[in-house]
Amino acid sequence: MNSIDILVAAAYTLFVWWFCTGVIFYLDGLHKRTYWMSLGAATFVALCAIIGVIASSRIETVPSTYVAFTCAILIWGWQEMFFLMGVLAGPSKAPLPEGVSEATRFKLAARAVIHHELALLGVGILLLLLTWRSPNQVGGATYLLLWLMRLSAKLNLFVGVRNTYAHLLPAHIAYLGSFFRQRKTVSLFFVLSTAFAACLTTALWLFVIYGTSQFFSQTGATLIASLLTLAVIEHFFLVLPIPMERLWGAALARRRGDGQTHRSSSMKDGAPIITSADLSSASD
Repeated sequence: MNSIDILVAAAYTLFVWWFCTGVIFYLDGLHKRTYWMSLGAATFVALCAIIGVIASSRIETVPSTYVAFTCAILIWGWQEMFFLMGVLAGPSKAPLPEGVSEATRFKLAARAVIHHELALLGVGILLLLLTWRSPNQVGGATYLLLWLMRLSAKLNLFVGVRNTYAHLLPAHIAYLGSFFRQRKTVSLFFVLSTAFAACLTTALWLFVIYGTSQFFSQTGATLIASLLTLAVIEHFFLVLPIPMERLWGAALARRRGDGQTHRSSSMKDGAPIITSADLSSASD
């Protein structure tokens, strides 16, 4: 696999990541009456993507690798839309009360997102079963990577980071920002999680450069390595003084305005506490 092929795969990953994220941000920033139309269209796309993952898993070609990778991203984006639009999160929609213990904080945070987490896990298991022992595992590997890195990001937000981006949460799930913790120092968990991800990223890139001569395998590894690289960079956005939202300025314009209008928060022990007034404006 020559350098041009590697650059093409990396550039494709960057574009899909940026474009799909921007589309989700834009649709989530529209009026709530448009949500069901967006979710209906996304569900149709996701069903087609599941079929795409199954079909491509049986073929060992470069095009099938791109298809599997893209379909996994689309399936993931479909579930993120249900989460960000407030349809599927958790049984609890209340902000974090003041003065609770860390154990209680974790329990309440889990209740706030458990339905979405179970849905992510369930779809992941479904994809694993549907593509079991198939030669092309890029779709499943892509989904697994997205799940692991998202879980890492969530845990880091819970433990504490410099930039929580709670102000970018749409009003109907603004209560989730109360479970984030803002801190000036870097936590040990952040160091360990990003170090592990960075080591895995390095191993994947070494495989791309020095590994098997099979073009199909190297293409899949390049796509996944590029996505993991982006995930590591996203983690560093949590601790560095870099405004990540500039990457999707136009798509986030509506959400920033909505957040400023509907969200009021205070700070206690470094964590934003959403007031009860926010709940009246964050109806489901």
